[in-house]
Amino acid sequence: MPPRRSPAAAEAPVRTVNKRGQGTGLRREILTAAAALLADASAGQAVTLRGIARRAGIAAPSIYPHFADRDAILAAVVAESFEDLAASMRAATDPEAPGAERVRTLCRGYLDFAARSPGRYRVLFERTGPNISADARSYPAGLAAFDLLSSALADAVAQGGASSTDPVGDSAALWTALHGLATLPAATPGFPWPPTSQLLDRLTTGLAHLATAAVDRCAAPASDIVSTASTLCW
Repeated sequence: MPPRRSPAAAEAPVRTVNKRGQGTGLRREILTAAAALLADASAGQAVTLRGIARRAGIAAPSIYPHFADRDAILAAVVAESFEDLAASMRAATDPEAPGAERVRTLCRGYLDFAARSPGRYRVLFERTGPNISADARSYPAGLAAFDLLSSALADAVAQGGASSTDPVGDSAALWTALHGLATLPAATPGFPWPPTSQLLDRLTTGLAHLATAAVDRCAAPASDIVSTASTLCW
């Protein structure tokens, strides 16, 4: 006579387990786990292959059919995050708009990404040495995102909407300033920060040498905006 099962055991769902290293969603689970660990890592704390496997709830050998090593996972997470950043920038921009207008809206798209995806943003720009791949010399997806900005500024110059003599260099300066605008208000909330729209207008007008434009006004109360800092509004 078979052993009697308790009511709880009888009601427990039967979990179907994939064979180790298989499953169409496993690669995604590995990337999601790695991104979460990178976003949470403190300065000097290395994300390890075993840590990624533990976060994903799998055995470490299950990773190898999908990624050669830890650095391959980190590179994939960074590339995917840069693609998300570029998508946010494109979503904020009319590709047929004049170059000067595209510079401004691309910058807004950058800040939107930082506000809506703070974990992914930290993956891109706040990783420390132990979590930067040893062979990371270029980021094609990152350069593609940056090229959106530099190309828009070059168009603005050609159209008479900007006086930059070095669109790539000025775009790099603006890219750097955007990082400060995305992170400083959250880090120092007690500072009397002007509205983000005003700061962004100063940055784009000054660093990209755009023709002077009226400062945007916030379209909604700060409490209605999802952002990394309560001061962010449009």
